[in-house]
Amino acid sequence: MSGLNPPVCNRQQSGIALIMVLWLLILMTVIASSHSRNIRTETRLASNHIESGKARGLAEAATYHAIMEMLVSDKTDRWPVNGSPHQVQFDYGDAIISIRDARGLMDINKVTPAVLDKVLAGAGIEDDNQRQALVDATLDWRDADNIKHLHGAEDDDYHNAGLKWAARDSAFTSIEEFRYILGMTNPLFEKLVPYLTVHSDQASIKLDVAPSWLVDTLLETHNASTTDKTVISSGSSTYHISVWAITTAGTKASLDTVVHIAASGKEPYKILSWRAPARSISGNSG
Repeated sequence: MSGLNPPVCNRQQSGIALIMVLWLLILMTVIASSHSRNIRTETRLASNHIESGKARGLAEAATYHAIMEMLVSDKTDRWPVNGSPHQVQFDYGDAIISIRDARGLMDINKVTPAVLDKVLAGAGIEDDNQRQALVDATLDWRDADNIKHLHGAEDDDYHNAGLKWAARDSAFTSIEEFRYILGMTNPLFEKLVPYLTVHSDQASIKLDVAPSWLVDTLLETHNASTTDKTVISSGSSTYHISVWAITTAGTKASLDTVVHIAASGKEPYKILSWRAPARSISGNSG
């Protein structure tokens, strides 16, 4: 009878071995599935990255197309510079391009207190004291002295507010700096930023090339009977180019570029700044 025990032991060992093999197969299946999923994810990410690159390249190509349009020798054939949209087709997508003369925007380095107050009111700041504080803080930021305007802000005011920066005491170098004046909020900045520039170098706003919201806001304080000069005038000028691009696969990109067009010289144009994504208003919205 004792000779029957070994086969029972062998069956037990065989059962354990079978269970181990099954668990090993399950483990290998899980690993293979996870590896396959990772490969699919990486492939999808790489594809998205390539498409994003195509969209950005399309936006840049459209920007240079706009620059070439502004360099056309016959002024009557040049695109208008009042922000009107132009659709251009490329081999791998489409782009909507708008060009706006910088003089149609509010230059935060040159704008007068009265005009800035009017724009702030139009943006929804109803409180007179709040508007005056923002106006004076803007003046204190861009002037070279440490003498505070009545409702303004100099270095001590920024420090007392717990901020890590102070008034620049010189001209704004970019639109983004306007975000940092004391009293400015992100919602207000985002609402105003499509209508701002630091490149017009003039206090007035040319209404015939200005966005419709800015025209409506300033209509009471400006003479609206402007001449319809929507083509590039003679001499050197600066323009804001906005591009909204979409590839044939549906990937989107946008770009804001500021370019200076020279009247003469070896360098016909110079790119002053660019930003992606675009902050400008859509060409269809004015």
